[in-house]
Amino acid sequence: MVVIELGCGNSKTPGAIGVDFNPKTQADIIHDLDEFPYPFADNYADRIICKDVLEHVEHFVKVIEEIWRISKPGCEVEISGPFMSSVNYFSDPTHRRSFTSRSFDYFIRDSEARRYSYSPVEFELVSVEYDPEQVKVRHGFHRWMLRWANQNKEKYENRYAFIYPVYQVHFRLKVSK
Repeated sequence: MVVIELGCGNSKTPGAIGVDFNPKTQADIIHDLDEFPYPFADNYADRIICKDVLEHVEHFVKVIEEIWRISKPGCEVEISGPFMSSVNYFSDPTHRRSFTSRSFDYFIRDSEARRYSYSPVEFELVSVEYDPEQVKVRHGFHRWMLRWANQNKEKYENRYAFIYPVYQVHFRLKVSK
């Protein structure tokens, strides 16, 4: 199984091929994600991991298209990034964007936003979840609120996201080819 971690930094997933533009990281390949094409063949990866990196890229749509290009059909793509109301989004001057539960809708098969056809690439949305690792460590009201937000994403994002912000949003996508 070929696993690629884009923007691996110094916490690369064991067994993954790490890609980062910074030579002081655990990267196996030094490459800027805003330079195309990536140094991989078409239909190469079985799994792609993007932890806290896509919020930094300049050419977001092109990066998503490149991820799709190097993915085998059915490849699982895991993405995490700062939620729109997270203090972590606003505190890092290198962040270009934040995410909501709908940030990938333009690429998701059968989503209403897909009709705008910004890109020919297509994914299936497997899951989207706020702060999944936090459910284990939060207690009482905080655990309840996180669970409620995950079960009521539209209502949470439209009305309560800046009253009770979460930190991260995690996506699991499946490449459709």
